[in-house]
Amino acid sequence: MISTTQREILDALIRLYEKKRGAIKGEDIANDLERSPGTIRNQMQTLRALGYVDGVPGPKGGYTPALKAYEVLELQKIEKPSHVGIYRNKERVKDVDLQKIILINIAHPNECKAIITVLGDTRQIKEYEHITAGPTPINHVIVRGKVIGRDDSKSEIMLECSGISSIPKGRVKDVACKKLITVKADDDMSMCAKKLTEHRINAAPIIENGRLVGMVTLDEITRAVAKKMKNPKAKDIALRDVFTIDQNASILDSIQRMEELDVGRLIVMDDDKPIGIITRTDILLKMTH
Repeated sequence: MISTTQREILDALIRLYEKKRGAIKGEDIANDLERSPGTIRNQMQTLRALGYVDGVPGPKGGYTPALKAYEVLELQKIEKPSHVGIYRNKERVKDVDLQKIILINIAHPNECKAIITVLGDTRQIKEYEHITAGPTPINHVIVRGKVIGRDDSKSEIMLECSGISSIPKGRVKDVACKKLITVKADDDMSMCAKKLTEHRINAAPIIENGRLVGMVTLDEITRAVAKKMKNPKAKDIALRDVFTIDQNASILDSIQRMEELDVGRLIVMDDDKPIGIITRTDILLKMTH
């Protein structure tokens, strides 16, 4: 059984080692934990004798974590790990990676909680703030919630879950609507509004000679009416910056791109040719079936 101090030292060693992929000096661990180099040196001698740490001699030497260190911290040693992030206000928490998720009270309608184990300094994450963990690399699981507890010695954070989702595998072309409703550049605004209303959609691209040149949306039509524009054409009110995604991109890529751009739809492209559209609704329907 190792002490709390030794756990903290091993956690710092593993975190620094995973980042550098090389031997870590005792001074670096001391600086990271704000401890004296002498304390770290003494503890390292003990941890090395117990088989948790390997020493690397020479001027570029230091310490590396043994497999036993990962086991005692209940971490899995991965040769080429995927770095699964923790996010606060859509900004990634620096040098903190998700390692494990345990769900608690999942059958309770109001009190589902999650314990997440991380590799990194849990002190960067404060109680009562809202964070997002994930998506995980295989099943694309995302957990969102409020921090209600933290155990720095075990690198664990407890969340009061506000949402748990799993993004489906597959490509954009598997989910996208292949029937692309379009308008012409010279269509008048009333014709555009009629087409959008008839098809119950919020936007339609302008295609000329097989190329995407703009996008007419209900928002732009509303703005044109508010400005009292006289008989505008689709090309007069269209958005010129139309956001696209390749048909072979993953569904996860499309969600991340929508979030980055703060939009609800992307035009699906086959090279330079627009072939469909993918929306948040399309993805939600895929997630529920």
